[in-house]
Amino acid sequence: MLRSFCLIVVGFAGFSLVAQAQLYRYLDENGVTVLDSRVPAEYVKHGYEVLDPQGRVTQTVPAAPSPDELEEARAARAEQERRLQEDTTLLRLYSSVPDLERAKQRQLDQIENLIAATRTNISVLRVQREELQGRAAAQQRAGREVDDVIIREIAEIDAETERLERLIAVKQKEIKEVEASFEISRARLEELLDS
Repeated sequence: MLRSFCLIVVGFAGFSLVAQAQLYRYLDENGVTVLDSRVPAEYVKHGYEVLDPQGRVTQTVPAAPSPDELEEARAARAEQERRLQEDTTLLRLYSSVPDLERAKQRQLDQIENLIAATRTNISVLRVQREELQGRAAAQQRAGREVDDVIIREIAEIDAETERLERLIAVKQKEIKEVEASFEISRARLEELLDS
């Protein structure tokens, strides 16, 4: 009798453990839904659901991300970190919008001063060229060949003038870029200071 009672208790305990066991629902390689007490390793990456003894979903384990999804997530994190660094730098550099405006004006003034100095240099070169042309014309009126040194100096002045004019064009383009960059920084600083 004691033996029968022990078998019955062990039987109920075993049934109780089976009833409490979790089931897993996943799709196999054929797309068939499988219910099992474990998920084979090769199917884990596709995701699965954990079910309670009544068959209700208690947890959903999503599928592992694809390489493209991983790359997108990595790129998004990198962009977020870059943005955070830019915001930190912006707040460290400027405590207010007027601070930013003063910095912008200083940078623009520096560029404009360089342009003004370059224009002055071009004016000096033009005066030197006129003097050299006058000397060359005097040699021709005297019936002599124009000295090679004068011709070479005029060519050098022309090359330097062209270089300086290109520099002015680059600096004028830089002014527009600085203005655009500071406008973006201003908008972002206003957002950060308002939040």
